[in-house]
Amino acid sequence: MARKILFFFGPPASGKGTQAEKLAQQLGLPAISTGDLLRRNNQLAGEYKSAMNEGQLVADEVINDLLIERLSQADAEKGFILDGYPRTKTQFEYFYNNIIKSEDKACAIEISVSEPEIYNRLAGRRFCPQCGAGYHLLYKPSQQPGICDKCQTALEQRPDDTEDIIKERLGLYQRTMGPLVALWWQMGELIIIKGEKEIDQVNDDILEALEEDGFLKLKPEII
Repeated sequence: MARKILFFFGPPASGKGTQAEKLAQQLGLPAISTGDLLRRNNQLAGEYKSAMNEGQLVADEVINDLLIERLSQADAEKGFILDGYPRTKTQFEYFYNNIIKSEDKACAIEISVSEPEIYNRLAGRRFCPQCGAGYHLLYKPSQQPGICDKCQTALEQRPDDTEDIIKERLGLYQRTMGPLVALWWQMGELIIIKGEKEIDQVNDDILEALEEDGFLKLKPEII
């Protein structure tokens, strides 16, 4: 069976996770984030906590094994959307040598956002350590500054949202993803979408680009 495979990537805070989830609902495909898979594995999450907090990458073998296990589930039989994978050339080669099949249709979507906007989005994020609610100092402030609206717990900043870590994460993204972008471009599988728009507009741009690419035929319910 031919599968539809979408790769979603972009710099930190580009909105790729949001767009991947939105498209997953529209296309009926699972959105799979290797970062989420890692965080949900208690043993691995504890082992690699420091690396994750510092914006560093986890060993390719670990990520590849997590992905293989997830793709074995029934909901991925017709296709899937990958959020943030591959992140290295080794992962890229592993996927194209071991997972993708000749009959599959693949497409890579980069959500492009400027560096100033990335700093804006990341530095202002806050979360509640008690209930997990998310906020933003500019775009989604809590009613009482620094306090969760739902449970009145003091809000915190993620360890990897500080200026120094953001800079490191951006540098790492550019170093690792640059070669992959070039490969997807050479293969004719790359679509670049501007991410500094409203969420629904970005989604519309993605659907339009995928239709033009021949990746999908728009259905009435997602027009």
